[in-house]
Amino acid sequence: MRFPVRYVLFFIIGASTLSCNNSPKGSHGPIKLGDSSSIVTETDPAKLEDLVTDLQPVIPSNVAVDTPKPDKPVTDTAKKAVVAVAESKPAAVPVGPGLKIEFKETVITLPGLDAKQGGRSNNNGAVFTWTSGNINGSVLHATGNVTKVSQRYQSIVVLRGRNGDLPLDELSNTTSWAPVAGGKGTYPIKGLGENELEFEKASAGEIKSAVTKATRSRRLSRKKAEEWMDLLGKNVKSANQKPLVVKLRSVMWKVDGKDEKGKLFSKQIRIDLPM
Repeated sequence: MRFPVRYVLFFIIGASTLSCNNSPKGSHGPIKLGDSSSIVTETDPAKLEDLVTDLQPVIPSNVAVDTPKPDKPVTDTAKKAVVAVAESKPAAVPVGPGLKIEFKETVITLPGLDAKQGGRSNNNGAVFTWTSGNINGSVLHATGNVTKVSQRYQSIVVLRGRNGDLPLDELSNTTSWAPVAGGKGTYPIKGLGENELEFEKASAGEIKSAVTKATRSRRLSRKKAEEWMDLLGKNVKSANQKPLVVKLRSVMWKVDGKDEKGKLFSKQIRIDLPM
C-alpha cells in the first residue's frame, strides 16, 4: 500500500517539531568576559601563594657560639608554601649606582642599594642579601605598565650587647601586604625605620623565655647564657625597651601590572638583612 508523498512530508515535519519542543530552553549565545556565571574561582592553595620564598631568611648571627652548629631555621609567622614555577634565570645583578632586577615584563631598580643575589630565583621573583645602602627612604622604580606596588616585611627583636646582638627568633613579626603610594613608575619606600617597625608584643616572662631559647638554639655555654640574661636585666617589660631593639630582618615588594599584550603579571623581590 502506497502513501502519497505529501503525507510522508507532513509526518517528517511533525516529528521534527516535537523534537525541538523537548530541547532545553534558554540562550546559548557567546561566552562574555566578566560574566559572573562563567567565572571559575581558584581553590587550590598552592596557586594562591607568594612567588618567592615567603620571608624565611637564613641569616647568620655574629654571636659567638661554643660549638659550631647552624642556627635553628626561623619560622615565619605566615608559614606559607612556595608556588612551584618553572625556573628561568632572570638578569638580576646590580648595575650602576643601585640594585637592578630585569624581568621580561618590567625592570625594577633600587638606587643607592647594593645586594648580592642569594636563594632561589625564577622568572617571577628574586631574592637578595643586603650589603650596603639605606632601604628606608630609597625609591623603587619599575618600567612598563605597573598598576600596583605592595610591600611587606619581617621584623625581629634582638638583645643588643657590646660585642654583638642576640636575635630572638621567638619574637619575630611578619606584616601583611600593604600598598606603596606612588605612580608613573616611581614608588618611595617608607615605614621601615627602626622606630616605625611593627614588632611582636611580649610580656616580661615571654621575653625571658625567648632569650633562653635563643641561647639554647645557639648552644651557648651556661656562663654565656647567664651573661645574656644578666644583660637583659629584671626591669624589661616591653620588646622594644633597651637593651632590646627592633630590627628589620627582611623586606619584600610585589609589582603588579600588564604586559604589552594586556596580560597580567606579578613580580616579587625580597631583600634579607644580615643580623
